[in-house]
Amino acid sequence: MSKDDKNHSEDLETPEETPEETPEETPEENTVSLEQYEKIKDDYLRLAADFDNFKKRAEKEKSMSLVTSLSMIISSLLPLIDNFEIAVNREDSPDEIDALYKMAQVFLDTFNVKEVPGVGEPFNPSFHEAVEKSGEGAEELVGEVHRKGYEIDGRLLRPAMVKVHSE
Repeated sequence: MSKDDKNHSEDLETPEETPEETPEETPEENTVSLEQYEKIKDDYLRLAADFDNFKKRAEKEKSMSLVTSLSMIISSLLPLIDNFEIAVNREDSPDEIDALYKMAQVFLDTFNVKEVPGVGEPFNPSFHEAVEKSGEGAEELVGEVHRKGYEIDGRLLRPAMVKVHSE
């Protein structure tokens, strides 16, 4: 070995490392005061409640999104159902039209679509659209339905067009 190699090998040698001294932990350092415990517990309970509320809100929004989408689809089919009703009420209505109308009714029942209350019921501007009015009384009743209204799970799809009689 040459002199340079010897110096180089000495540079690579490291002095023996001494383990770092760590302070010994005392039992007092690992304990949490009652105030800190109560704060941590309260924070945890609040976080758990927030997460539970988030899950419920997300489920509700998902359900509302489904109902909204379904409402849009069914609303676009209501004019077709109206035309089926007109065709069924004709004297020379083919049996095929009757069968298609019944299938449309089953479709509406499947998705819990209900008709808005009609003739003889009290007039309700939330469910009825008055296109005619007769009489001067205080009590307003639906006298005639020009176009049926529909609701799905309590949400109005389309108001009924009605003639109102006051008594």
